[in-house]
This record gives sequence, C-alpha cells and structure tokens, in this order.
Amino acid sequence: MSDAEAPLGFDDLIDLLRIRLGDADALNKSELHSFQELMRDQAEHIPDQWYWEALEELQAQAHLHPAPRKRSGGNACGSLSADGRFYLRSAAEAS
Repeated sequence: MSDAEAPLGFDDLIDLLRIRLGDADALNKSELHSFQELMRDQAEHIPDQWYWEALEELQAQAHLHPAPRKRSGGNACGSLSADGRFYLRSAAEAS
C-alpha cells in the first residue's frame, strides 16, 4: 500500500496539513489555501468534518494566520502563522 493509499489518523492529518500549508505559503504567502485541495491525494480517507476540526486544532495551537475560514462542504482555508512556521523549522531541525 502506498502512502497515498494509507488512511490517515487525525493527528497525521494535522502534521501533514501543517507541512503542506508551509509549502503552499512558500509559493504564495498572500492567499488562504484550501485544505481539501492540499490534501487531495488523501481525500478518500479524510472525513469531511476533519477539515473544520483541523482548522480548529491548528488555531488552538496558534499555527494559523488569524484569518482562516470555514467553507461550505466542510472545506477550510488558511495559511501558517509565524508560530506555525517556527514549529515546522524546529521539527525539521530535530529530525
């Protein structure tokens, strides 16, 4: 089973989404990024409500810029905060 086929747990979703938000921000820091679009390769394994829950979790950790949005259909959009970017750098240095 490839990584794209392996179901994600919620904590795994948060970790991978944080990384993908960082990558998307590096390409275009001025826009909010669709969580569903960033996780498109995992979509069949992610319950719709998890995107809103992921937004709430990342907000609680102060890892999202203060303007994230919940969208219809369960989607959410956001970008990383300075704390979120610091978290990614610290995690990369630790590995």
